[in-house]
Amino acid sequence: MLKRHLTVFCLALISLGSACMTTPATTSSTPPSAPGDTARAPVGDVWTYEDGRTRLKAYRSGEGPEIVMFASAGREASDFNELAGRLTSAGYSVTLFEAPFINGVQATTETPTLFDLADDAAIYLETRDAPVVVLGHAFGNRLARAVATRHSDKVRGVILLAAGGLKPIPEKAAAALMQSFDPGLTPEEHRDAVRYGFFADGNKIPEYWLRGWHGETAILQGAATRSVDSKLWWTAGSKPLLVISGRQDRIAPPADTINLLEAELGDQITGVRIDGAGHGLLPEVPDEIAAAIEDWLAGLPE
Repeated sequence: MLKRHLTVFCLALISLGSACMTTPATTSSTPPSAPGDTARAPVGDVWTYEDGRTRLKAYRSGEGPEIVMFASAGREASDFNELAGRLTSAGYSVTLFEAPFINGVQATTETPTLFDLADDAAIYLETRDAPVVVLGHAFGNRLARAVATRHSDKVRGVILLAAGGLKPIPEKAAAALMQSFDPGLTPEEHRDAVRYGFFADGNKIPEYWLRGWHGETAILQGAATRSVDSKLWWTAGSKPLLVISGRQDRIAPPADTINLLEAELGDQITGVRIDGAGHGLLPEVPDEIAAAIEDWLAGLPE
């Protein structure tokens, strides 16, 4: 059963630029906490929306110009907790938008396209008095760009963290990404997979990054990505782009990602490369990320 689940998940990863392979699960005792367990509670006041099958949820904190954030594939909105705290302290409001199958969220359609997910996010944006900045980490960068493309009047700028998609993920990193969702690994094997896929050597892995790996969410997001030609959202509606990349990112290496985006999109992009950070970025270099975002936002037209 687990092998079949991983095979299906592998198809989702391929849609995210991965060249992955399915391997049998390691026999092990049940770990104290499984990858799919809830990582932690998101910060902020809860916003909810329900209509028919649709159940949306976001978490709002702070006052000031707004930044709406979308997490990595299969990950929870709470990944942004620390970044939200730094940006609200700097005078911004932050909204963490939860993904389907996490904390009771359900998309408007059973098999949403990337643009359907963008339209779901726009249900929240319609409640705002002014255009927002959208921010996406890893898979979330695709959703952020789709939102900016689909709902251009609601977005004034786009921030991409660990943005990939132009080239396949290197094989070993793709395997580590897949294994991060695997409940059949021993705790040590799972930690090693998360470390290789998401963290630069020597960086501490927070305990909450060993939880919060929602495979059903990642499968839905992979299918959503496959359903829409990337050419339709790639340029984020020509909005100003801040692209932040970790120099030690193994899943989306700078040479295959930020470098190519800069070459293609030119002056539309402000590129920032941070040393000592992998694909996870957020728990590794929170101060550097916040500083880069604040600098960029200071020059972004209202």
